Amino acid sequence: MLKRLQKHAGEILEFPTDVLDNGPKITIIGRSEIIIEYFDEVVGFSDQEITLRTSEGKLCLNGDKFILTAVQDHEISIRGRLTGLSFGEG
Repeated sequence: MLKRLQKHAGEILEFPTDVLDNGPKITIIGRSEIIIEYFDEVVGFSDQEITLRTSEGKLCLNGDKFILTAVQDHEISIRGRLTGLSFGEG
């Protein structure tokens, strides 16, 4: 009931859906910069793969020369060459 009310209020007030949604917000700029907001935990990190736990499941980024440029409570910024992105269970 609360989710439905939030969604309806958001539509009336014209909020972007990511404001009311609990899922991750992924911003990709070209193939070299990635910003991920609203994730739960960093599960794994290497210069070729980053795995995050989100409310939608595991989010896996694949690429080359990944570097963390900023890490905050629920936001991470990454530079490198992105070659793939996928969601998995868990």
